[in-house]
Amino acid sequence: MKEADIRPLDLFNKFIELSISDIESFFSDKTAFVEVSCPACDSNDSEEGLIKYGFRYLICTNCDSLYCSPRPNILQLESFYQTSKSVEFWASHFYHKTVKARRKLMFQPRAQLALKISEQNHDNSSNLVLVDVGSGYGMLLDEAQATGRFTRVIGIEPNKDFASMCIRRGFEIINKSAEDLQPNDVNAHVATCFEVLEHVYNPCKFLASIRNGLGIGGRLLLTTLTVTGFDIQILWENSKSLTPPHHLNIMSVDGIRRLMQRGGYRVLKIETPGKLDLDIVLNAYQQNEGIERSRFVNILMSKDNGQTNEDFQRFLQKHLLSSHVRVVAERVD
Repeated sequence: MKEADIRPLDLFNKFIELSISDIESFFSDKTAFVEVSCPACDSNDSEEGLIKYGFRYLICTNCDSLYCSPRPNILQLESFYQTSKSVEFWASHFYHKTVKARRKLMFQPRAQLALKISEQNHDNSSNLVLVDVGSGYGMLLDEAQATGRFTRVIGIEPNKDFASMCIRRGFEIINKSAEDLQPNDVNAHVATCFEVLEHVYNPCKFLASIRNGLGIGGRLLLTTLTVTGFDIQILWENSKSLTPPHHLNIMSVDGIRRLMQRGGYRVLKIETPGKLDLDIVLNAYQQNEGIERSRFVNILMSKDNGQTNEDFQRFLQKHLLSSHVRVVAERVD
């Protein structure tokens, strides 16, 4: 897998351009922004991290997570995600241009992993239920249904347009935010949540709400970004993974562990299986000559050796140093 497979340069640059424009439209007045504690560990001890597009990020000195504070309030974020041009572009253009690659490289493996996780804990069940939080166009719902093992596949999607699209395709959709999920809305064996946690206002409340949708012994399969990752650490404010107002919470691996516990989960497995860290850094250097280059990355580039790069990426995966983190956790009762 290469970065261009899942986020082509021209499309992703247009998305960022629209995101910056949206900031002027939605967040030019920051008087309603809210100061928050660390979303991972809830500590108030922090130091300055970076400023990007006028948004301030702090580093938690307790768990090393990176987070936006002050940040837009909940109502501002809801309005942004319902009506902004960047979100509309991602849905209408970005998705359609990358759907085939994302389905094959991302969502088919994710559906198989969700099935494996649910079967590990409910191997005798013939009525497996999956709920996907932030289902968007329903790509994960498609692939989960295609396994033939889930009797119910449910999506939770707050965006009314996305929800309507999935409903028209025959999927069972709960059209509200995960934070509004009630214990009786769904009783799933496994919940999936891919690349959503970095966007939400209050990650702990968000995870605790997902827990309401899990049955006894239910498990959560979650992916997000981590500031511990190589490409984010190397590129820092130049990282395209740090794109406010979309990305508010870029937590450390340690911070994610603490957050899961606070949200009512026991972590069964945490790993960073990312494949793109070095590719992202090399692409950023090629696309922006103004970025100060890491001496170490220059050495890797000078090798011009595909095997070296592959070995280095495997090292990042093995030692929890990729920026793509995957968590399997179990509901604690």
